[in-house]
Amino acid sequence: MIRHTRAAGATAAVLGVALAASACAGQAPAPTVADTSSDAFSKDLTLDEIVERAQDEDPITIYDGTSKVEEMAEAFGEAYGLKATGVKADASEVIEKTTREAQSGNIVGDVVTIKDLPALKSQLVPSGFVTTWVPSDLAPSIDESMRDPLVLITDPSIFAYNSEVHDTCPVDNVWQLTEPEWRGEVATEDPVGSSAKLDWFSQLAQFGDDELRAAYEAEFGEELETELDSAAAEWVARLAANEPILTKSSEEASEAVGALGQDDPPVGLVASAKFRNIDEKGYALATCDELDPWAGFASPKAIAIASGTDSPYSAMLYVHYALTQEGIAPQIADGKISSNADVVQPEDPAHIGDLVDELFFFDNAGLDADWADREVWQDLWRTSSR
Repeated sequence: MIRHTRAAGATAAVLGVALAASACAGQAPAPTVADTSSDAFSKDLTLDEIVERAQDEDPITIYDGTSKVEEMAEAFGEAYGLKATGVKADASEVIEKTTREAQSGNIVGDVVTIKDLPALKSQLVPSGFVTTWVPSDLAPSIDESMRDPLVLITDPSIFAYNSEVHDTCPVDNVWQLTEPEWRGEVATEDPVGSSAKLDWFSQLAQFGDDELRAAYEAEFGEELETELDSAAAEWVARLAANEPILTKSSEEASEAVGALGQDDPPVGLVASAKFRNIDEKGYALATCDELDPWAGFASPKAIAIASGTDSPYSAMLYVHYALTQEGIAPQIADGKISSNADVVQPEDPAHIGDLVDELFFFDNAGLDADWADREVWQDLWRTSSR
């Protein structure tokens, strides 16, 4: 089931600097895949066979953008009698570490998770730095749109409102957010500095056009006419021109929307994890769960294996483990969604389990366009907001 009902500069700079450094130093390109890893990835082994072969390998290290990787690595080691270390590293740091380690041949991060799928597909995989491997026994439960590269989890951002002031969400159609009534009343992390937001715009243009046009007609009683390339571009341009409240993070957006004591609070896009602020900070946050056509979007995070790892079977075993209910439990506790459709969504403060069918999910078929068009979406946002 495809769940479509679905900052370039910084990332490119990190990759460019790392690749340029290799060239200037006269280093030879990293091998596409180390021999041992190539053998491992090419075989259709059973889980028991992978477990058996992993017992003879060195410990592994996993890079992830969440501190919960430490808990996951420890539980993985206990489950299989292996040693694994989880290391928290932000998105750009993971890309830089992975690139430099591959170029030097000194692999530290055997398994890496990467939020920037366009960079992964366009740069890291073609350079031979990483390999994405899908466990054959779990593949049928992972939508084809999430297999190449392999998505580990998706991270929802939900349109939210202040439940202290409103009994229900004050908007029921995303086009209302572009109207004068909501000028200066929509909080969101600044898209110019967020590759996830820019990729969302790109994905909307590629896979959400029909839904956006239908929502426009439902709201205004007429078909959308636009000189731009898509309904998504028109919506983005109108939203940017409507003077939204731009924040540096989803944490700030959650405060802008949910802080108590406001007379006229904005609505806004808030990451599902920030709904923990209901309990931790007393915020009054609630989800716009009946918003047409989507209540929010879920951006993907991929999981990959360093091509030069000396412990390919242990790395493969961790990938398998992280795709199971037990393995991914620490990350989905705050609303993240496993790519494995058989994993049961637990209860969380944003009630994501009830919203899965109301979210826009990305499709890996659009990654090349996402990578190529980030500056286009940045420019559209900037020029429309003047």
